[in-house]
Formats: sequence, C-alpha cells, structure tokens
Amino acid sequence: MYNIAILLPGIGSQYLKMGKSMYDNYASAKRIYDIADECLGYHLRERIMYGDSKEFKDKTFVQAATLTTSIAFFTVFQDVFNIKDAYYAGHNIGELSALVCSGAIDFTDALNFLVEHSQITLSQNDASDKEEISFRLQELIAKLTLKRHVENVITSVDGKIYTDSEDIVRLMLQPYTQTRWKDTIRYMTNQGIYRFIEIGPSNKLRPQVLDVEPAARVLTIDYEGDPYYSTELFKKRKLFNKTYLLSRMLGVAVSVPNNNCDDADYLQNVVTPFNQLKDIYDKYSSSNEQPSDSDMADASRFFMQIMHGKKTEADEINLRLSDLQEETLIEDVDMFIDLNKTTLLAKGTTVSGMS
Repeated sequence: MYNIAILLPGIGSQYLKMGKSMYDNYASAKRIYDIADECLGYHLRERIMYGDSKEFKDKTFVQAATLTTSIAFFTVFQDVFNIKDAYYAGHNIGELSALVCSGAIDFTDALNFLVEHSQITLSQNDASDKEEISFRLQELIAKLTLKRHVENVITSVDGKIYTDSEDIVRLMLQPYTQTRWKDTIRYMTNQGIYRFIEIGPSNKLRPQVLDVEPAARVLTIDYEGDPYYSTELFKKRKLFNKTYLLSRMLGVAVSVPNNNCDDADYLQNVVTPFNQLKDIYDKYSSSNEQPSDSDMADASRFFMQIMHGKKTEADEINLRLSDLQEETLIEDVDMFIDLNKTTLLAKGTTVSGMS
C-alpha cells in the first residue's frame, strides 16, 4: 500500500535562482540541467540562475524551467532517501513532473512535449480551425512514449488515479488551469495518505494541502528565501531518520519554557528523563545504525515525561509533536501514533485510516 505522496508544483512556483544549491552541490542535479540544456538547445540553467526575472514571463521558458528544477530536486531526493511505493500528483504542469517521477515517461520526452504543446496552444489564438489545433495536440500526445503502466499517479483533471494511457490523452487535451486539486488531495487522504512531500521550487502546495486536510503532514523540500534549506535537509538526512529525530527531541525538550516551580518534581520529571533521552541519542549519534523500536519507545516516554514535567499545555505539546513529525515524516513512534489517533478521532475519522 502506498503510504506517502509526492507532490510536484507547477506554474506559480518559479523564481530566479531556483535549484542553484542543488546544481552546485549534487552531480545528479547538475546532470538534469545539462540534459535540459542539450534537449532544448539553449542554456536553460543559466537563464534560471543568472538571467533576468523578466524572463519568467515567458510561458514556454517557465514551464521548462519548473519541470527541470522539479526533476533535479526529485533526482537528488531519490539518491538520498530512495522512496518507494508513493503516490504522485502534480499541480497544473506538475502533472508532467509527476509522470516523469513515477517513471511513466522520460524526462526529455516531457521537455519536448512542453515546448511543442506551448507552440501549438499559442497558435490557437490565431487559428480559425479549432479542429486542426485539436488534431495537432492529439498527434503530439501520441508521441509521448509510456515507459511503463501508470498505476500511482493522480490526475488533477478529475482527482482520480490514472487507469490507462487514455487518461493521459484526456489530460493533455485539457488546459492546465482546469484542475481539481482539492479533489486530488481528498482522494489521497481517503486512501489513508496523510504524509506529503512537496518536491520542486518554492512551497506553494503545502498551505493548499493543509486547507483540505489540516491533519496532514506536509514537508517541503525548498524555500525561496533559504537557498540552503534543501541541501541541509539532504546532507543531514532528516527524513525518516530516527537518530535525527532524537536530536530534535532533545532540542525541543530544552527550548520549551518551564512552568514547574517545584524543584524536586522538576528533577524527577524533567532532568532525569532528559538525561535518559540523551543517553539514547548518544548511543546512536556516532553510528549508522538506526535506533531500535524499544529505544524509540523509551525515548517517546521520556520526551512526554519532560513535556508534562515542565507543565506544558496540551495544545503546545501537540504543536511540538506535529512539527517534529512534519520535519521527519516518521510515523511508527509511540508519541506520533498517539498524536495521530487523537487527531483523527477528533475529526471523526476511523483510526485505521492512519496506517
């Protein structure tokens, strides 16, 4: 069963210098931009990273730039985390990125499609024969070679999973603005998916997901104002990393304000469990081994003891837990399991929906 979803952004997420940190730090990302330059016949990367912001008004350029940057991010992401069994969904032209990331179509085929599709649709304003335009689009779509059967990509045309290649034809004949993005998110949450990763430039999709499903955990790979955010995430291997989670639990335990004025109680329920939590972290901090289930269960218990020992309000505890889970996307830790059960029960969802 798919238990996570990869979201790919579209037009509106682009910005000058997007993807530069990926290009500068990862050979696999550099290769993607090089492929795009070769395929398009011009220096796409230079225009993205060193060009004028006015260039982002060019629709064809923006589409190619957004697709390429998304694929560059995804390539590095997979090199580091190697996520399998995921749903894919894209917002407007992010549909193409989703198909590429799922392995359904080739990156260069997607780039060529974008360029030709843009040329055809731009000529539509001057064409009197709409049937001819439709015929040209269908011919173009027919050239898209499916590398494998599509089984885990959600189309935002109707918010459902692709069933066959005919869905791709139907999708590509639709204007990119005619999407049912909220239905796409609802489809995935109805399948029990509450963890999302937005992979591509900027972080425009996260608030849209949370607007549909406030209980979702949405990690974004890129922030326009922080060019080093993504490289830090990759280098520290934050996702699904329980050792990193232990370090963050220690950080939160220290930073949460103390409201306990009883020295003896503070020593017993804050200082002692903090030292026990730190002992678990120290056990794994210099090792490639991930913490055992029993150690994580103990760590969860110590962390919650610290929170209650500091007399932290329940809402504050839940907020801190939500932030920790969203930062790591880890599910199978007691404190997160309890949080997710509480959240789902509060909104009337059966607990079994969170798997």
